[in-house]
Amino acid sequence: MSNLPKGWIATDLDQICMIQVGRKDANEGNPFGQYDFFTCAAEPLKSDTYSFEGESIILPGNGANVGLVTYFNGQFEAYQRTYILNEFKIDGQFLYYFLKSYWKQSLEGKQYGSATNYIRLGNFKNFEVIIPPIAEQKRIVTKLDSLFAHTRRARQELDHIPKLIERYKQAILSAAFRGDLTADWREKNPEISLHQNFLERIKQKKEYVKLFPIPNQWRWVEWEDVLRLEDRSFKRGPFGSALTKKIFVSKGYKVYEQYCPINDDCSFSRYYITQEKFKELESFSVKAGDFLISCSGVTLGRITQVPEKHEEGIINQALLRVRINNEIIDDLFFMTLFRSPYFQQQIFSNSSGTAIPNVKGVKELKAIPVALPPLLEQKEIVKRVEKYFQAINRLEQEYQKAMKFLDRLE
Repeated sequence: MSNLPKGWIATDLDQICMIQVGRKDANEGNPFGQYDFFTCAAEPLKSDTYSFEGESIILPGNGANVGLVTYFNGQFEAYQRTYILNEFKIDGQFLYYFLKSYWKQSLEGKQYGSATNYIRLGNFKNFEVIIPPIAEQKRIVTKLDSLFAHTRRARQELDHIPKLIERYKQAILSAAFRGDLTADWREKNPEISLHQNFLERIKQKKEYVKLFPIPNQWRWVEWEDVLRLEDRSFKRGPFGSALTKKIFVSKGYKVYEQYCPINDDCSFSRYYITQEKFKELESFSVKAGDFLISCSGVTLGRITQVPEKHEEGIINQALLRVRINNEIIDDLFFMTLFRSPYFQQQIFSNSSGTAIPNVKGVKELKAIPVALPPLLEQKEIVKRVEKYFQAINRLEQEYQKAMKFLDRLE
């Protein structure tokens, strides 16, 4: 290579270190079969052991880790398709940093295999290393050590951010649904209260569970109290025997599945039923504005709302369909409340099963306590939560950018 600084040289990797390969069993001979090991200062390990010690650079030779570079000083074992560089004629740490910069890049388009990538000793042949004088090698290593130490400290600090973000979100939601987030709003709007007819209706019910103090304008109610005043406003999907694959058709009425609440997306479609079957199961039908909730598995408690434009269809056995009374509770408030740590805890505390949790009966779910503010305050809560979450999301985006930058540095 031309135009090198004075005193710098370019040479092949095999001229400045020993290149060896870990062995599975010394008696098996070449563990790679008839691959083209080249003859040079770097020969495969020929001893009866796969133990190594001292200053070494370790290079994985197959699988997802191909291209990684590790520096190690001590005793270790290396097995087949792991390459070991040692007996350095230059500063070993300088070579480590050089390989960190160029080794993975040099393997692009030069790996072998289909299902699992691997490299051969031939990948080392003619791999050029640029070497400064030994004193400069050590200065470079010292400087890089210092820079990478700063990088590690920065990563350690950044690693705390995801947990802090989650705590901030939970703190905001807790403040929102205890009334703290809108305390100033209530001072400016003291006349706002729950609808009088609703207050009269809940007075006739039994004593409500009160889990924590709430503002005077709020009331403890049960989930059942905010449902739409109609039959089937709280409906579990049909028994599995009512929906088997043998009845599905290519076109017709859609069967809404867990994918919808899991991904907050009602557009997904896979199974359909005939018009005749739809009429038979019409009590499980889906309308615009319905909330669909996952009722089993690790995704228990996920929720989505059916949009205005949607396919006619029914829910399957893994979904709960909920219709709320918008004269009492706002859609976005209900969605935000439902996704809050408090409500999710109530959902899971009302679940059964060990390995795969399942929602308990409708009666237990309907009895979940809800701290209900007036409708106008609900809208204000949603607005403030969204505002705070937008700020937190910007912080999360900056965190992601910083992590990508650190990844490039390392």
